Order: sequence, then C-alpha cells, then structure tokens
Amino acid sequence: LQMEELYNLVPFLRKTNKYYSTTSTKRTTASTGKNAKGAANQKPEEKFFEQEIQLFPDSTFTLKHNQRTKKLKVNALRQDGKRYVLRYKVLNNNSISILSKDTAKLKVTIKKAKPAEDQPWYKIARAAARFAMMVRNVSFSYTNSYNMSLPGFLPNVGDFFGQRSGHGSPLAPGVDFAFGLTGESYIDKAARNGWLLMNDSVSTPATTNNNENLQITATLEPIPNLKIDLNATRVTSKSKSIQYMYAGRPTTESGSFQMSTISISTAFSSTGSAGNGYHSPTFEKFLRYLDVYQQRVERQYANAVYPANTSLAGQPFDPANGTVNKYSSDVMIPAFLAAYCGGGEGSSLDIFPSLRRLLPNWKITYGGLMRIPWFKSHFRSFNLEHSYKSIYAVGSYNTYSSYHSYMNGLGFVTDATTGNPLPSSMYDISTVSINEAFSPLVGFSFTLKNSLTGSLKYNRTRVITLSMTSQQITEALSSDFVIGMGYKINNLKLFGSSKKKKIINRRKKQTDEEEEDTSSRDEGTVNNSLNLRADFSLRDQTAINRNILTDLSQATSGNKAFKLSLSAEYQVSRLLSLSAYYDRQTTTPLLTSSSYPTTVQDFGIGMKFSLAR
Repeated sequence: LQMEELYNLVPFLRKTNKYYSTTSTKRTTASTGKNAKGAANQKPEEKFFEQEIQLFPDSTFTLKHNQRTKKLKVNALRQDGKRYVLRYKVLNNNSISILSKDTAKLKVTIKKAKPAEDQPWYKIARAAARFAMMVRNVSFSYTNSYNMSLPGFLPNVGDFFGQRSGHGSPLAPGVDFAFGLTGESYIDKAARNGWLLMNDSVSTPATTNNNENLQITATLEPIPNLKIDLNATRVTSKSKSIQYMYAGRPTTESGSFQMSTISISTAFSSTGSAGNGYHSPTFEKFLRYLDVYQQRVERQYANAVYPANTSLAGQPFDPANGTVNKYSSDVMIPAFLAAYCGGGEGSSLDIFPSLRRLLPNWKITYGGLMRIPWFKSHFRSFNLEHSYKSIYAVGSYNTYSSYHSYMNGLGFVTDATTGNPLPSSMYDISTVSINEAFSPLVGFSFTLKNSLTGSLKYNRTRVITLSMTSQQITEALSSDFVIGMGYKINNLKLFGSSKKKKIINRRKKQTDEEEEDTSSRDEGTVNNSLNLRADFSLRDQTAINRNILTDLSQATSGNKAFKLSLSAEYQVSRLLSLSAYYDRQTTTPLLTSSSYPTTVQDFGIGMKFSLAR
C-alpha cells in the first residue's frame, strides 16, 4: 500500500507532499558560497499601486491597478491619516470598482495579498498534515504451505488429474486431493471409502506439515529526513504424525514457533556482578511470578472432570491427586514472558501468543543534520542510526503421547510414578528464548568533503534461554564498539609509462567529476584507484546461568576481544588488482580457570587477475 499515492488524491495533501519534497531537494542541492547566501537573503522588491481619489455621494468609478491578480489588499487613508473602510468589488485581474458613496478625499493603496502559503495558520496546518501522513507505505505478506503424505493408499493413480474409478468411488483419490483443497479430514474420507490398508502390516503413519509465515512492514516519516522502518513477523511450523491404522487415530505433533516482540523494558536492567552474586531484579521477578502463574493455571481446572480411560475417570478434579507443576512449561513460559518482556501478573497464559500480541521491531535513520550549515560545509552526508529487534522463539516441541484433552488446549497427562492424571497442556517444550539485538543502539556514518568515509556504532545483544529440562535461565550478553574508516584515492599512478601520465596531465584542466567519468569511458584507460580501509572493534561477552530451584547465579563464560583490521586494494588495470591486509585479534577470558588469553595475527598480500572483463 503506497500511502502517499492515496494522500495525493486530496489537493491540499498533494501540495503539502510536493512542498516538503521540493524543500528537501533545494536544501540538498543549495550552494554554501557567500554569493549564494547573499542572493538568498535578498528579498524581491514588492510592487504596489497608489493613487489619490475623490469620492462622490452619487457616483462610483473604476480604478485600474494592474496588479494582475484578484487577490488584493486594499487600504484607504483620509487626509488626516485616519483609516477609511472602503467598499469595493473586484472586476478582473487589473481593476476594481469603488462602491463607497461619500464625500471624501482618500489615498488608496492596492497590492497583492499575501498568498495563503505564507500565512502562519497555513504553515501550521501544513506541518500538522505532514505529520499526520507519517505512514508512507505498508506491506503485508502471508504464506501458508501444507502437505500430506498418506502411505497404504490402495487405488492406483489415474491419467486424468491422477484420478481413477474403482474402490467404490468414480474418482480416487479425488479432485479435492489433486488440487490440495483438503486437510486432515481427508484421512477419514479415505478410510470410509476403503482406500487405506488398515492392518498391522502398515507401520508408517500419515504425516502432515503446515508452515505459516506472516510479515508486516511499514515505513513512517514523522518529519522530513527521519525514517522509521517497522517490521513484525510471526512464523509457525507444525508437523503431525497420524497412526490411522489404529483405533482412535493416535496423533503426535511437533513443531517450532517464533514471533517478534518487545523486551526493551528489561534490556538495560542490571545483571549483577561477581561481588553481588550476579543478582538480577528481572530474575527475582520471574521467581515471584512462578507462584502467581501456578495458581492462575490451576484455577482453569476448577470445574474439570478427569477424562475417561484414566485411573480417576469421571471424578472431579482434586489438587490432592496431583496439581499443576510449578516448574512445568505451562507455568514457567508465561511467567518468563511477563518478567522479561515487561508484562505484569495478569499477562496472558498463552505459550504461543496470538496475533493480538504481535509487536513490531524497528530501524530508525535520520539525515536531517545536513540542514545545519556547519555539517553542510564539512560533510557530504551524515546519518544517525538506531535499530532494535527482539524475537520470542519456541525452539521445538512435541505432544505427550498420554495426553487427554479437556478444553482449549488444556488436559491431563498420566504421571509415570503414580499413574494418576495430572493437569497439563498437550505440549512438551524443552526450551524457549528471547533473542534481542540493538544493532546499533547508537551509530552514525558520514562522508567528508574529501571523500573520507567513517562510521561508529555501539551494538548490544542479549539472548535469554529458559530451559524446562535443566530448570535454569541462561543469559548471553554482548556489547561492542565498532569504528570503521575508509578512503579512496583516484588516479594514483604507481605503475605505467610516461605516455599515459601525459594523458592524465592533459585532463587536469577538467573538473574532478569530468575526469573520473571520462577516464572510465575512454578505451585503454582506467582509474588507478587505491582503496584503504581500517576497522576497529572492542567486544565484551558474558554468559550467566541462573538456577531456578536454588536461586543461584554464576558466570560460566565470557571474554573481552579487541580486533584491528587494515586493508588496501590497488587497481592496476581493468584486469589486474593488488591487495594487502593485516588482522590482529586479542581475546582476554573472563574466567581464567577455563581458558587463557590469546592473540591471533593474520597478514598477507594478494593478486587478482581476471580474464572475463
């Protein structure tokens, strides 16, 4: 949805978009010289019409002003300097009719009225309209793929859309199956028609796979040169194994899930230090939430009845026979999301959040500093950057083989120790995670007038993993500063004959742009450029394990790494280029008991010769 095209259907909004587009272009291309500044400060001389007239009580007359517009500002003054309210009618672009009938001598001044665009109210309305049109485009993408594999199918495949008559049906396997217009219900249909081999010799179950991918993106521009890209994703994958040859059609399900979310409320919370045992307020909140969410999940079974084919079949649910496990995925995952994504005690109990909880990530860029004269005189471009991404993911899950459904995904599983049914959802989940990244948290990139490029970025990442099997939370934290510099030297002649140098000297009379463009076009010439690059990075990584049962936290790994990368590439000809590089990385571990400081250095030269150009 290109929203700007929709806005332009309204004349006022179309003028507003054109104004800001034109203004931005003028600011980008305007000259910074003194003569240009002086010309910009000179205001055009305002022309007006002025004449003394005599009013008569019995007649009117026409006054020609030649202002070439019907939008006029008319003032009349008496001989004593007092204002006179003059009644008039606009006849055309160059004349008006004086309608006032009186005996008075007046001095009339007529000039063009100030256009609406110059009025304060219009400027405010235009700015408000531009802000209201901040949504510039929106994109939706939804993909759904489904496939089924059905072994033990008896009818042979036919020649026309795969159909063949027989086995009690004129069309088998059916037009709906041939065009993919069916789901799991097709297995029941095939069984009713006698198309499936239903005996113990068939051990391969029917399988289905369903993948859904939803992508929503939007671009916002609240003000010129400020661009905000929003992105929301939700990806699900489900696989089912259906034992159709047995009574009750035993079914197991597995899959994965991921969805964009926002966990920025705890992104900068303290993770503690060795001195305080790596105390984390967020982890303490999670531990408090376990009791709250355990009670909330248990309340959902208030009126439940134990399912058939269990030791307590038909009896009302009694927590004394076994209640919701405080450390089950049904309790820990909602508490985990509430603690680390900023929710409260009343947050949703969904393990797989619905679309209503889909939240966007963003990327922000701003280039408006180039409107400031100092930046404009020193830089060709200067952009500020910020990016945020947070993904909640269920790595993989399976369903319990002993699960008996109760309602809305809730039910009971058989306790291996007592044999009693225990309240539980159908999903056996081992781990879930929140992967958060500021890349960068703050950063800027620039190009100077002398073509020197540079960038500075501060990145932060956080991966929080909740394990139901080991009953612990692992936090992997990383922060790094990255500085990059680059410079390109054009027409640097290190090799070649003097004849070619004379060709280059004759071109020095041209401007830099003409020289570079001509050298790239002329046959037999090449821009002998030298590209220099330097990158520095300083990274700090830490991994902390937090035990849920014992409330103990400890650092398990981590290091500080410094990396220096230098490179140069010289274009000798269109076919040959030379390069050299030097890399150095120093790593200092957080825990010296498990590793030791290391330094790795790399350097080399290279030659690239191409026969395909």
